[in-house]
Amino acid sequence: MPSQPDDAPESPPEDGHATPPARARRAVRRRRMHEELVEVLAEDIRQGVYPVDEVLPSERQLMDDFGVSRLTVREALASLESHGLIETRPGTRARVCGPRADFLLDMLSQAATFSLRQPGGLKIFAEVRELVESGTAQLAAERATDDQIEILRDRISANRAAIGDTRLFGTTDIDFHLAIAEIVDNPIISSFFRAVDQWLQEVRDTSLRNEGQMETAHAAHVKIFEAIEARSPDRAAAEMRAHLRQLARIYPTNPDATPPRTRT
Repeated sequence: MPSQPDDAPESPPEDGHATPPARARRAVRRRRMHEELVEVLAEDIRQGVYPVDEVLPSERQLMDDFGVSRLTVREALASLESHGLIETRPGTRARVCGPRADFLLDMLSQAATFSLRQPGGLKIFAEVRELVESGTAQLAAERATDDQIEILRDRISANRAAIGDTRLFGTTDIDFHLAIAEIVDNPIISSFFRAVDQWLQEVRDTSLRNEGQMETAHAAHVKIFEAIEARSPDRAAAEMRAHLRQLARIYPTNPDATPPRTRT
């Protein structure tokens, strides 16, 4: 049978189904030695072989135990530190860290910032923020001490005095919300509020340029404060929810866009 030229089209298979195109060969990076060491040490930390606050073996000991170079050990320790499992200081051995809420949220920051810029990202984030902050306001109303109420009162006064200054008002805005989180005394919640300040900085600054928005936001803060001062959990949650929904309505679709000059 005569042979076909190299560029001739392939004959279809007998079953009539097209043959899928061959995938291009892709290079797969070989696993590096320090990554295996990271995996072993991380598992030891999770299993409690090295409890929180205990130091790891010295670099020399790790080199001898695993038969690796000093460079491999240092790369592994740097990776463990970047994942929040240990902390290192010059002249001392690496120490195992306890759970760190701020580190977990820092890891999410880049993904959150990227997500906020995607279509629908602000809406999704607004829903999460509403759930967290309304619940936090509810707990704050249940737990606030007289001293904490006075701190909130001071934050409200600073927020009122900042009306007219977009930058300063934004700072006192997050200070007020953070003071509510600190009443609850939950490190994950407090870290979330600090992260919100970073994630929403551009969005908040843009939104505050809406005419009358600073006055509207301050009035909402006052209502939230009064509910917490009255030790009314349901009312505090409802006022926080109303405040955040008003903000969500004026969030720009594009955080870089200039908002319309409309009174809210």
